[in-house]
Amino acid sequence: MRAKVGLNVLFLAIFPLLVQAAKAPDFTVTDFNGKVHNLYADYLNKDKVMVIKFFFVGCPPCATIAPYVQQAYVRWGSGNGRVQFMEITTQNGDNDILVKAYHNTKGFTFPGISKDGGAAAARSPYTSGTFGPFYGTPTFVVINPKGDVNYNVPMTTTDQSQLDTAIAQALRVTNGGGGGGTCANAFTVKTITQIQPETYYVVDLLNGNPANEIKTGKYNCEFNLASNIDGYYVIPQMNATADPVAGVTTADIVYIQRSILGLQTLNNLQKAVADVNNSGSVSAADISEIRKLVLGVTAKFNKLTKSYVVVHNPKSTNINDLTDRVLVKDLVGQYKTNEFGVGKYGDVTGANLFADDETIERSSNVVKFYVEKNKLADGTYEHRFYTDEDYDLTAFQFEVKGKSNNFIGISGSSKFDASRGFDYNLNLAPDVLRMLGSSSSNNDIHFAAGETWFTIYTRNTDRLSPSHFKNFIHEFVFDKLKKVIGNVEVEYLLNSLVGESLTLSHESLHDIVINSNENIRSIQIINANGVPVMNQNYSADTRQVKFDNTNLQMGLYFAQVHLQNGKVEARKFIRL
Repeated sequence: MRAKVGLNVLFLAIFPLLVQAAKAPDFTVTDFNGKVHNLYADYLNKDKVMVIKFFFVGCPPCATIAPYVQQAYVRWGSGNGRVQFMEITTQNGDNDILVKAYHNTKGFTFPGISKDGGAAAARSPYTSGTFGPFYGTPTFVVINPKGDVNYNVPMTTTDQSQLDTAIAQALRVTNGGGGGGTCANAFTVKTITQIQPETYYVVDLLNGNPANEIKTGKYNCEFNLASNIDGYYVIPQMNATADPVAGVTTADIVYIQRSILGLQTLNNLQKAVADVNNSGSVSAADISEIRKLVLGVTAKFNKLTKSYVVVHNPKSTNINDLTDRVLVKDLVGQYKTNEFGVGKYGDVTGANLFADDETIERSSNVVKFYVEKNKLADGTYEHRFYTDEDYDLTAFQFEVKGKSNNFIGISGSSKFDASRGFDYNLNLAPDVLRMLGSSSSNNDIHFAAGETWFTIYTRNTDRLSPSHFKNFIHEFVFDKLKKVIGNVEVEYLLNSLVGESLTLSHESLHDIVINSNENIRSIQIINANGVPVMNQNYSADTRQVKFDNTNLQMGLYFAQVHLQNGKVEARKFIRL
């Protein structure tokens, strides 16, 4: 009894393998137009793929899916390449007249086989269980050139991808006979950037033959090319749109600037995306356009009508290679690379995929600005931005928020001495001030700790804080593009604006200066816990006091100032 069970189990285990191994039986049928079709002699032996749809005239699901079947037939060459479609009825009542009328109504242009043309014999192996259970109509079968059967391939009105996949897989199989074996002009192209094209087209620019689409970038004779392929090109298509600001930063300006100075070589994809004024070359005019976009002066690159550019051989640095297409004969003969790249206009850094020594390190570190706020003689206020570290700066872009009617102006460090080394936009709604600064030479700008980067002038005492508007990011580029920091913090060190008679400011990182309109009698320094840590008396005519806070521990302090007129005023400061 055990042996018998074991044999049954073994038989069941191997039966599916035997079914899968069965080859498509040959058949000869005649369509409703009187044309004879031999499965092997006319198709498989000529390295073609046969797609069979089993149907009947009165089948509702067959009628629903009909337009998509015709689209698939056209998509795979309308019978002119290596793929042929055929429809075979499963009903003995469907004669040539009915099937022809059905085809004409549905707009089918592929052969249809009725009972008059031998449908019964041709369909029998597929409806009798030889290749698996027959679940009804429509049923799709894909047969490769070696006669292997892919049975009951799924296809719906919303998803034709599985049928397309089955056809593509069948096309990779050849039998080496009849029709000449493998596809002589087969080729593959690929896009090596993160951004991918929407599709690829094979276009005959010499003779004007219809263009054919190859979505996967692979051609294996799915459609026919002319005998002379000299004019055939592969051209990727990219029509998608993107926010012009996305991915465009001051670092892109630095790349272009270094290229113009001869200090850095751009690859062809970088050259293409850098040409934002559509002049055919990369120049200072492109830098100007990117500056305007980053600052928010313009909302797009006005000379461009699209967001993306396609480049063949994007790794090349030879400007003579800059094109968006490649000849099919150069791909077939392997005379040129099959690589394409897609880049977004203005995003020069994103197009730098191939030079490892120039890859930007985007750091999670923070650039922390300290702000000293002072009231000026005319009643307006200045906000001086500096850091507590030394930096060798290549470029930066920064944005603060505040009320638009409060902003008066801005000045950059004198170290931004070259033309357009510092720029800003005060009119960027809503309530945003945006600025950028860069070195116009190969020399980084050295800022010592406590040294002013820029100063913002306002009408009132409101504090300014970092803002994030649209796709704008804060960016600080150091050491000639080797490192980029995108995080920023702002901390106000003091508020010297409580009262009108007294101001406290940082002359340097550790020197505190107190100016008063009244004579100062004494000053007491109190820590955050309320404990006095320093006390000093002054002569009757003292109105300015300067002291070094180096001996104080880091933290928050208050300077309590006693005036000769009996008033007491306090100012806070932070020991760094």
